[in-house]
Amino acid sequence: MARRRPRWCGGVRPTRENNPVTTRWSWPWIAVAGVVAVGVIGVAGVGTYLAVTAEVEVLADGERHTARTTAEDVAGVLARLDIEVADADEVTPSPDTLVEDGLTITVRRAVTAEVLLDDRGEVLGLSEDRFTVTTVADTMGELLAASPAAQATDVEARFDPGLDVAVRDGGRLEVEVAVPVTIHADGRTREFTSYADTVEGALADADVEVGADDRVEPDLDTPLAEADEVTIARVEVTEEVEEVTLEHGRQERRTDELLEGETEVATDGRDGLRRDTYEVVLVDGEQESRERIAEEVIEEPVDEVVLIGTAEPEPEPEPEPEPEPEPTPAPPDDGPVVHLTFDDGPNATYTPQVLDLLAAYDARATFFVLGEQVADHPDVAARIVEEGHAIGNHTWSHARLTEVPEATFAREILDTQAIVEEATGTTPSCLRPPFGARDETVNQRAADLGLEMAMWDIDPRDWERPGTDAIVDHVLAEIEPGAVVLLHDGFRDREQTVAATERLLEWLTDQGYRVTPMPGC
Repeated sequence: MARRRPRWCGGVRPTRENNPVTTRWSWPWIAVAGVVAVGVIGVAGVGTYLAVTAEVEVLADGERHTARTTAEDVAGVLARLDIEVADADEVTPSPDTLVEDGLTITVRRAVTAEVLLDDRGEVLGLSEDRFTVTTVADTMGELLAASPAAQATDVEARFDPGLDVAVRDGGRLEVEVAVPVTIHADGRTREFTSYADTVEGALADADVEVGADDRVEPDLDTPLAEADEVTIARVEVTEEVEEVTLEHGRQERRTDELLEGETEVATDGRDGLRRDTYEVVLVDGEQESRERIAEEVIEEPVDEVVLIGTAEPEPEPEPEPEPEPEPTPAPPDDGPVVHLTFDDGPNATYTPQVLDLLAAYDARATFFVLGEQVADHPDVAARIVEEGHAIGNHTWSHARLTEVPEATFAREILDTQAIVEEATGTTPSCLRPPFGARDETVNQRAADLGLEMAMWDIDPRDWERPGTDAIVDHVLAEIEPGAVVLLHDGFRDREQTVAATERLLEWLTDQGYRVTPMPGC
């Protein structure tokens, strides 16, 4: 490659002859020239340095750095200043930004802190309650915004410390989330939020009082986060007192201190009084239950006692003897008989009324009793026998004997035999099958137990309560000597039967009938 020739000013190489400035070099002049040359070179060097560097300002770790650098980008500036930057730190502008004169570089350090929820992450749709967050943040609010629990600011919540407090590395933000709950009570529905731990605490926050008997669903100790709705049923337990009249009975006693046909009230009847106490449970104003919890007899009833005379009047003085008249035949000792029978007793109310009527008309009947009723009213069963009436077996529980196995048949009959003997001292010899249901098997089983079947001739169906007149008319339409009449003194309301019995006894007495127990019973 050819060397380029130097280009001289004007194209002429300087010589002593053509250079008017220096034709002779002396030492002083050379020295001056050297100093001038060095100065020129120094100025040129400074200018060159200033031309290739930039002045920048760096803000980091609370300090301000001002430097002139030849680094090409922000990352290079930070490296030359020994400012280390972690991946999570924030550098503005970005590290790859080219350096220019007057550039300001800011380094914000990331902090690592905890965000703790109060066991209610599920309210925010989170499965965890503790989060470690590494982010660039100045305040707790910025820390929260960078965490999975950022939506806590969209609901009612409390923060400790406050969201405007500066965040520090290793710090902790505690978040307490209020739980929304719907409260149904006293006919109203309320939407409410509470910071309480349990249903009980939420109700207290809502100023909803809960009585000792009130029912809360779910239970008061249920964690509030598990209770979207709370229902309170107001329960009021009160007591009511009722006074019940205890009607007095009537007893008739025969005495020879009064003449036959005479009566006398020995004791006036007086009703008693019982006070019953009921516990009444009201739920939201509606009665749920009413239970008798106590009863107190204030005054016992006193039966009316009527004395019925049996003494015969003293004979009149005998007149002077007269010629004896021709003998006349004596009237017959007895007339036609009928047999009144009563089933399903004894009953504490109606059987004594029937017994009183029979006593008034000197009549005797047959009572076919249920074992379970004798067990409940042994005193009434004893009175039946004491007053001369017959007592028969009507099974223990009114069982249909054609439909029970032999073992049940035996138990129904023998248990009744035993309870009747215990209450009265007598053992029935007759069996009347309930509903009149019998067949050859029933007849044979009864015979094996030593009992005679006792059926009826007239059934006025008084158990249907057709009315007193209907009962009486039915019996009188079919009555004849020796007839067996079926009536009922047990189970239901037997007022019609009692009234019909009185009218039948009056009619039978007027017609000369005698009322006697069934033969063989």
